[in-house]
Amino acid sequence: MISGEDRNILNQFTERIRRHFPGARIWAFGSRVRGIAAWDSDLDVCIVLDHVDNKIDGLVRDIAWEVGFEKDLVISTIVLDSDQFENGPMSESSLVDNILREGLTA
Repeated sequence: MISGEDRNILNQFTERIRRHFPGARIWAFGSRVRGIAAWDSDLDVCIVLDHVDNKIDGLVRDIAWEVGFEKDLVISTIVLDSDQFENGPMSESSLVDNILREGLTA
C-alpha cells in the first residue's frame, strides 16, 4: 500500500498536471504503490492525454522533476496519448496491463 507521504507527492504532481491538462488520466504504479519500495525507488506514474507531442512530454517531465526535487524523490513518467494507451501496441503490453491491474488512480 502506498505511504501517506508518497500519496501526498502523487497528489501534488496530479494537481500540477491537471492545471495544464484537466482531462488527464493518471495512475501511479510500481513498487511505491505496492508498498515494497526501497529508499531509492522512484515513483512511477503513467499519464494519458488526448494528444502528446515533444513539448507536452517535456512539460510533464519538468513538472515531475519540480515536484520530485521539492520532495527528494524521482518521479518517472510514461506519457501516452489516448489512442496509444487504448488501441496501439502499448495497449497490449504487460506494462499497460500492470498499470490497469495494480495502478492507483490519481
